[in-house]
Amino acid sequence: MIRLLVFLMLLFGLFGVISSQYIVQYREAYALWINSIVYGGNEEKPTCKEKREICSKLESYSREICELANMLLLIFILLCITFLIVIYTIQENILLLNSNSTSDLNIFYGLRFLVFILFVSLFLIFYLLKINLIYSTSKTSAIDEKIFSVWYELKCHDCKKNPYHDKLEPSRLYETYAEKIDSGEINSSQEERDLLKKLLRKKMNLA
Repeated sequence: MIRLLVFLMLLFGLFGVISSQYIVQYREAYALWINSIVYGGNEEKPTCKEKREICSKLESYSREICELANMLLLIFILLCITFLIVIYTIQENILLLNSNSTSDLNIFYGLRFLVFILFVSLFLIFYLLKINLIYSTSKTSAIDEKIFSVWYELKCHDCKKNPYHDKLEPSRLYETYAEKIDSGEINSSQEERDLLKKLLRKKMNLA
């Protein structure tokens, strides 16, 4: 049994290493695609050439951060389920032990307390990472606003080539854009509002 657990731990470790390498390669390939295809070669707007690299990085960061947030939330859910199973198992073992087995009882009580501390620490970690667990996935709190503020200041959307100009990706940037319009924080043309409605007509109330 111990050997099986060790094998599973090594297997998950190998999975983590390969996954991290995949994420790195995917990030670089996606950033290259954004820079070369989505923002590349827009001769009609010379100012876009200066913004090209920054805008492509902003969109790449926004997409990657949302994906990582989704992965962290999935891991959080799996850990919560695991903790509940472990706590239930510990409680059942405590009930099966005799009151004379003081040392064994203390071990199980200590394990239960340790699991509880680890469970609480997950919420603290998410709080320090500024990932919002209350709202839907693909949505973080602080960094979304910062990325959007630079993206909007540079008018990156106007520099996109067709047909990518009408594809509202990454979606989190445009969701933030719609939220700002809906709250009256920024002004927008009717054309921009109509464009955002294509993505957000079920989420936002853009009259």
